Amino acid sequence: MATAPVIFPETSRRSHRSSRLAARFHSPDPLFEKEINNSHLKREVDVGRRRQCYALLPVGALAFVLLFSFAFQHLECVQYGYKIASLKSQQASLNEWNEKLRLDQAQLTDPMRIDQLARKDLGLAQPEPQQVVRVSGTGIEPAEAGPGVFARNIAVLPAARGTPREP
Repeated sequence: MATAPVIFPETSRRSHRSSRLAARFHSPDPLFEKEINNSHLKREVDVGRRRQCYALLPVGALAFVLLFSFAFQHLECVQYGYKIASLKSQQASLNEWNEKLRLDQAQLTDPMRIDQLARKDLGLAQPEPQQVVRVSGTGIEPAEAGPGVFARNIAVLPAARGTPREP
């Protein structure tokens, strides 16, 4: 395969010194300056190009809607994540409070504590077997001897002993 020789035009090579001088003393040449005014020209409308642009417009709008909906869903997901985290921390604090209340309830309903309060603060004692009266159906009969049962209503105590203490 043969190649044809190509002749390149020779470029004028200025010396470094002459190019510096030319750059320093450059003056605009008013003889070759011409203002071009194209305001009276009308551009031809390319119907094929316009049709392509109008055909791509719905595709661009669809892409915009898809990207916008993706961004909106992502932001909603992040917000729901923050809400879930705050609700989990609130649930943990409520569970801790519930456990504390259960412990308080267990301490307040301890039979030994109630017995001590009844004996010490209210001056109550075990009832004698003949003091206990069991009510059944139609008749009233004295109860047989057995373990004592504490009264549940403190309001029937005489007022001379003082007011009952709230647990």
